[in-house]
Amino acid sequence: MNINQLEWFCLAYEARSFAKATEGAFVSRQALGKALAHLEGEVGAQLFERSEAGVAPTAAADAAYPIAQRIVADERALRRACAEAAQTEHPAIRIAIANGVLRSLSAGLLGRLEEAFPALDFFIEKHYFLECFDRLETGEVDFALCPAPREGSYQRWPVVEEDVFVAAADALIDFDPATCTVEDLENLVFFLPGDRGPNDLGLGRAMAERGLTRRTNTQYTDYDFITEKVIAGQGAALAPESALAPFVEAGLTTFPVPEPTVRWRVELLARQRELTEVERQVIAFLTAPASR
Repeated sequence: MNINQLEWFCLAYEARSFAKATEGAFVSRQALGKALAHLEGEVGAQLFERSEAGVAPTAAADAAYPIAQRIVADERALRRACAEAAQTEHPAIRIAIANGVLRSLSAGLLGRLEEAFPALDFFIEKHYFLECFDRLETGEVDFALCPAPREGSYQRWPVVEEDVFVAAADALIDFDPATCTVEDLENLVFFLPGDRGPNDLGLGRAMAERGLTRRTNTQYTDYDFITEKVIAGQGAALAPESALAPFVEAGLTTFPVPEPTVRWRVELLARQRELTEVERQVIAFLTAPASR
């Protein structure tokens, strides 16, 4: 039995739906079903009645839910308490940075940050997109630098904003990039970043508003894989201007997405909590125009 099984059980119990629970857990239906089956085996009782109409909690699930809920809450509190105790003993700032964000930051920014605050220890971690939020919410890091948008009641400060470009081989483009419209993009198949769900920077929403469908081939957690696939002519990519160099060097066509709401935005996020004076100074440094 592990904490993920208990957390996913709580989600499924609350949603009365495995499909909705997978959305909250950001895992596949197969992974969630397997985890819950293992949990049922370990507790020795069936937790859900499964039918074509959906799932319904059993009496065992009713009994288990409040206990599982407390365990999940206690595990998060434990992580938070340990992180806060360590912070008190020795001043430090812990920042999780999502894959793909570093290239958007101005050169040497993190080095200048350490120079500006010599009395502080900085612990910089690089994670997949949603792992950053997991660590932020449990208190394992103080801040997260992540692509926007991200729902949730976070404190947030804008750090970087860039135009978004399409990159694709000439053979895949059957329209004039100079006069491209959102409608033209429906014919392209995109490789998108994302560890528990694709991040299309708002393109899917913009296309849906026009009755169009954004086509996705595969999502990858590593931007290098996307770059290789697109350079090989297997699909298209969405990339901020700061990430265009490999595509340009490979001779691919690049052009701006013809929709002003599709932007690459990087935000600094923190949980809803009281900030220390030093943290406010770090925020001001990272979000200052001179730092971008």
